[in-house]
Amino acid sequence: MSQRAPSSTSNNNSTTPPNTTFLLGELQTGTSSSEPPSPGSASPTSDFDDARLPANVAKKPVVAGLLGVGGEHGEKKFQEEVKRRASIPVRLEKIRGKEKYRLVIDDELRKLLAGGGVVGGKKRKKKFSDLVFTKRFTAFDHRSPEAASSPFRGFYTVFWMSVVILILKLAATSYKEHGRLFGIDILSIMFNPNNLIDCLLVDAAMFWGSTLWCVPLQKAIAKDRISWGRTGWVLQMVWQALYLGVVVEYTLWKDWPWIQTVFIVLHCLVMLMKQHSYAFYNGHLSDVYKRLLSLEKKLSELRTVDTSEGNVEDFERVIMDEVSACNAELSSHVEGDDGPKVVYPQNLTWWNYFEYIHFPTVVYELAYPRTKTINWPYVLEKTTATFGVLGIMIVVSQHLILPVVLQTHTLRLLPLSTRLQSFPYILLDLIFPFMIEYLMAWYLIWELILNVLAEVTFFADRGFYGPWWNSTTWDAFARDWNKPVHSFLLRHVYHSSISAWHVSRGTATVITFLLSALVHELVMWSLFKRLRGYLLVMQMSQVPLVYVSRTRLLKDREVLGNVIFWMGIYTGPSFLCSLYLII
Repeated sequence: MSQRAPSSTSNNNSTTPPNTTFLLGELQTGTSSSEPPSPGSASPTSDFDDARLPANVAKKPVVAGLLGVGGEHGEKKFQEEVKRRASIPVRLEKIRGKEKYRLVIDDELRKLLAGGGVVGGKKRKKKFSDLVFTKRFTAFDHRSPEAASSPFRGFYTVFWMSVVILILKLAATSYKEHGRLFGIDILSIMFNPNNLIDCLLVDAAMFWGSTLWCVPLQKAIAKDRISWGRTGWVLQMVWQALYLGVVVEYTLWKDWPWIQTVFIVLHCLVMLMKQHSYAFYNGHLSDVYKRLLSLEKKLSELRTVDTSEGNVEDFERVIMDEVSACNAELSSHVEGDDGPKVVYPQNLTWWNYFEYIHFPTVVYELAYPRTKTINWPYVLEKTTATFGVLGIMIVVSQHLILPVVLQTHTLRLLPLSTRLQSFPYILLDLIFPFMIEYLMAWYLIWELILNVLAEVTFFADRGFYGPWWNSTTWDAFARDWNKPVHSFLLRHVYHSSISAWHVSRGTATVITFLLSALVHELVMWSLFKRLRGYLLVMQMSQVPLVYVSRTRLLKDREVLGNVIFWMGIYTGPSFLCSLYLII
């Protein structure tokens, strides 16, 4: 056992427990040969004067005089000083066989610094530093500099002209055969008063009602009434399971048509992601905040150490670096924004959450880039386009998809072999209309609706999608098709799997694809009331296809990769629908 300096919390004959981690330098006993010994200092051959050390104030006869606690109340003052110095987060260990001491951090402070990641001089990396919000426009927005100067804007024009001609052709055919321009079956399903009002009321309760859970929980965690690491995250996960289960079960109980059912289930999933991101991001910040408070307390205690040595200053610098890192993570300020910084836990307000759930994002941040005004002509333009695209989707569904779906209902009574014989023809009838619906649905949501929401909420980051139409691999498509959801999966599934479960990147990718596939299969089950797993299997098949795309056969062959990608887009939706309808 090495000889150690007695602890301030022990008696004169005890030694401090071993602690060999986080050593910052050594204190040489004695004085330098170039300087004469100062009064009261130890000689080079004598033991170091422990009376000068904060860890050894228990040496009452020497320290009492130094502290000036003699007299009638000296004993009481001495005991108070011993208690105060016992809380100082550093102590000195004497090195065996040498007249040297080592300055050692206590276990609590060591854990705080190790938890922050300030080890070996390296600063801690933020847990949620993977996303950057910045002011930008969508690719098809006429306000985007890239769209305004694009050499392909003529193709954009001819595409919409072709869609208009198709709608005119369908209207003419309908008038010729039925005496009316368009059918109203889909419209009657969408705007049935009973279903519509019920659906809107449920959606409002689901949307704004989440505030009553999320905000109080985070306020309680910030006030340390609930520990996020032990209880808070469990409560949040239980709430999310109940939230999803109740909403899905309600849609099944009401037996709504597929339009209302899909709308509510999809919006429920969006709100689930919003709540999860809000809870887990603020939960993480609560841990950082607690660590900050503990470090600041330790720092104030450390500054009471009466020593002229530089080692205490080294400790102080290490702690201050971690305090600065914690402060940086607990605050957010968008570049170019003149407003004040948003700091945790001041962000835990009802208005902050209310504002966040209206933003076109499912990833929570303390601050986002904002616009200063609302361009109302732009809002009118996008809103008009929204109803126009919605009308196109209704017409295509009414005249090109609904007749095929009704045909498959009669096939269900036939043997499986007969149904399989009709499968290729059903598939061919659905390929083109499903492709139109696929593109229209994407444009409706990611170009129109999200831009309207962004404009009216002053949300400046319009990076809702990337150039997914140029994808050569399925992982590139997954990144660019739906940026908000991709950002959520990247932060809360992919990176969280790696940090929490210590899995490899490949395993984290499989977990991310699996969760996405399960959610998509839930939507298909709500739509068709059948649990078949076709979408689950096809979406998981994208994982091996990603690795195949990186082989010599397909790597660097962008045209071939893009052709394979578009073949999947063209055949995938219609193939899946045919499977769920016929088999």
